[in-house]
Amino acid sequence: MKAVRIRFLALVAIACSVGFAATAVSVAAGQPVTVQAAQSAFNDAYRQEDWPRAIEVGLGLVQMLPDSDTIKYNLACAYALSGDPDSALHWLGRAAASGFTRLALLDSDSDLDSVRDRPGYSSVRTAVAENEGRRNREIVKRASKSPILIVAPPDHDRRRPSPLVIAFHGYGDRAANYPRFWSGPAADFGAILAVPQGLQPVGNGFGWGSVDEADAVFQRALAEVGRQYEVDPDRVVLTGFSQGGFIALALGLRYPDRFSGVIPMAGPYIPEVDAPPPVRAGSPNYYFIVGSRDRVVSDMRRAARDYESAGYDVKLRVVPSTGHNFPENSDRELEAALKWVLQE
Repeated sequence: MKAVRIRFLALVAIACSVGFAATAVSVAAGQPVTVQAAQSAFNDAYRQEDWPRAIEVGLGLVQMLPDSDTIKYNLACAYALSGDPDSALHWLGRAAASGFTRLALLDSDSDLDSVRDRPGYSSVRTAVAENEGRRNREIVKRASKSPILIVAPPDHDRRRPSPLVIAFHGYGDRAANYPRFWSGPAADFGAILAVPQGLQPVGNGFGWGSVDEADAVFQRALAEVGRQYEVDPDRVVLTGFSQGGFIALALGLRYPDRFSGVIPMAGPYIPEVDAPPPVRAGSPNYYFIVGSRDRVVSDMRRAARDYESAGYDVKLRVVPSTGHNFPENSDRELEAALKWVLQE
């Protein structure tokens, strides 16, 4: 029950691990705290089934982030589990009014079982469905404007089915910076390289606004490469650095049958969001790369353990004396990763 709720709240916190700063604010009944601290307190209360405390912290979070549909949705769940379905329905309505779009979660979340037969629930569901439809259309429209940088090996035969490497750049970076790392190793395997570019301006570069946005850009990249080249569908590799590593993990879980391998590089890992389901036939191999001095080295170690425990073929490469950047000898490191996930 609570696992679904805690996972969803963690999606709000991920923004801070990929580039958004925390803001100090005050809770009505307490000392100044950060949004992250309040979210952590909400998670703790939820795990402990301390509904009065979860509601208290949730109301404080609404004051901190009054436009957050996610927080209002979580607060509705806390009210439902506390035995107050009318308040739960009220906060679901406010979540819908703030733009809540996750219809599948609304329909499947057992925390809301006491609310679905209440008068007015169907209207809330209709509003969420309309929000989701609008959002999906907007995402596809935005994704159509994302530049897709495509690099083929020298003297490549467009008609020959070839491996494909799709690389997601990091937060505040650009697609144009990635061929210098990936084009050589990809060419060594006869692979086409595709680097999508995020749509959220960040300084002199770009970031990924959400996994759904990255997914839409990913679909566009597949289509664009497919229009120009023959791709071997059994040899598609997904990779990403930093925020792009988080995206690679998320899409690897979303489409386990689409990839032969996933290479997350120095990406944040939140078990409540990224924890893998048990392995199934056709799931990709995972090759984790991170520097020994990187701030997310513990995240990558934890991710490798969790994926291995779930039955996936996993390799962890901790590059000595390396911080939050590509390895100094990136050609050798990336060639080793491709060789391993492609099993060549």
